[in-house]
Order: sequence, then structure tokens, then C-alpha cells
Amino acid sequence: MIFTFLGTGCPVPSPLRAGPGHLVSSGAARLLIDCGSGVAQRLVAAGHRGADLDALIVTHYHSDHIVDFYQLLVSSWHQGRSRPFVVHAPPAAITHMRSQLDAYADERRLRISHERRPSSIGLTVEFHELCAGKAIEIGALAAEPFEGDHRPVAPAFGLVLRSGGSRIVFSGDTAPVPSLVEAARGADLLVCGVFVEREMQAVPGVRSAETIAAVRSYHMTPGAIAAAASDAKVKALALTHVVPPHADGAALVAEIREAYHGPVILGEDLMSIDPLARTLAFPGLHLAY
Repeated sequence: MIFTFLGTGCPVPSPLRAGPGHLVSSGAARLLIDCGSGVAQRLVAAGHRGADLDALIVTHYHSDHIVDFYQLLVSSWHQGRSRPFVVHAPPAAITHMRSQLDAYADERRLRISHERRPSSIGLTVEFHELCAGKAIEIGALAAEPFEGDHRPVAPAFGLVLRSGGSRIVFSGDTAPVPSLVEAARGADLLVCGVFVEREMQAVPGVRSAETIAAVRSYHMTPGAIAAAASDAKVKALALTHVVPPHADGAALVAEIREAYHGPVILGEDLMSIDPLARTLAFPGLHLAY
């Protein structure tokens, strides 16, 4: 099972960190987690195609996690997709994605009638409600959702990913919760979103101290991540959904290492991890940990 970081950013635009998106691959199975800004381009850069995805899981209803859904759908069709696009998501996200499809219905009709591609099936979508404890199985790959705490956005899910004796836990967007520690206990890899509070200063006209406190309330700080990883005794920890995206990476890793002493990996767009082999690949870099 390979975990690939496609987009490690957040709503703040960054030339280095695209919007939230992660690919899990195992054998022929391809599972996309979230579809933030730039996900179709990052898939191609990572050597994959939207046309080959078996399913998309949307972890919660926030714009930065679903904003490129329609672009992903159309670009996958342009790549030759000839089977329905399968989406697992919370009800609010499904309602919004249906509204995207409705808004662009006339655009799809124009494309289909004018472009004369071999099939229009790739532009159809099958929606399924994402539920805690209800596993999604794609060949030997299984993804089991568990609830986090991202209130006022609810539900919000993390995922336990299993394949070939390997287990990866993806936190999703959440505040510290016991469900994350329990899901991650003994995992080969915990992938966790991070809110770097020390780098979020009040800026007039941009964010106030109240804004910072509100955003902090439904994310994981470095200290909370380190505590969860240590309590769960995970074999390795990786960070993603970096808020803010320009955070000092060396300082962030050092802060986490104060309480968690296993391998700490700051995720970067196009980085891949094989947690069973304990290897990491990044353009121009291959290493074991």
C-alpha cells in the first residue's frame, strides 16, 4: 500500500502546496481522499490519472476538500474514463456536489454532443453516504471511516486504511479526539493534519485573535499530534494539511519530536510513503526510515 501526498495545503493559496488531496494505491486499486484545488494536475504529476480512480472519499464538507470535484470529473473523462465516478461522502458534501453537477449540466451536454467521445458514462456519478464503521473495499484495499471532531462541520471523518498487512490511519480534519488515538493504535503510519499556531499571528483586516482561536479549535496542533502519536505508539508519523502552508518545517518537526520519538515526516506534494517497506520517495529522493 502506497500513500501519496497530492496536495498538502489548506485554503491559503501556495505555489508549493496544492489543496487537500491524497492517493492510496494497492495493486490495481486507486483511492482518492478529498479533491482540493489542483488535484487533477497533481495526479498526473504523480504518474496517475483520474480516469483510473476506483473511488473518491470526501472526508467532510469544507470547500477546500471538494472544490475541484467537477474539474476532476471532466478531466478524467478527457483521459478516457468509461465507467461511473464513485463518490463516498457525508450528506452535506453530496448535496453540494450534486449542485455542481446540476450547475454544469448544460456544459456537459454541449461537450458530449460536440466532442463525440466514445462514451459519456465517465461523466456519470454514483454517490454513497460515508458512515462510521462501514468499510469501503476495493480489491485488497479497505478504508474504514471513523468520526473526528471538526465542529461546527459535522460529520467529519478520518480513515483506517488496510492492505496486505499494512495499516495507515488518516486523521482527516479534527480536533484531538479519543477516536483518533484508538484508530491509530499500533499503526504503521499516522497521517495527520497540522495547525501551527505559533505561526498564526493576528493581522488587521485578515485575521484576529478570535479567528486564530476558532481555527485552532477544530484542528490538531503540533503538541496534540505528538501526544496522540505517542499514546497510540504509531510506528511513524506524517504531517499534511499544513496551516499555514509556509510554516517553518524544521521547527515544526523539532516541536513534535519533543514528545514523539519515532520517525516524523513533513509531507510535501508528490511525496509517497510505503509504510510496510518503510520507504519514502520524493522527486529526486529515495530513502528508508
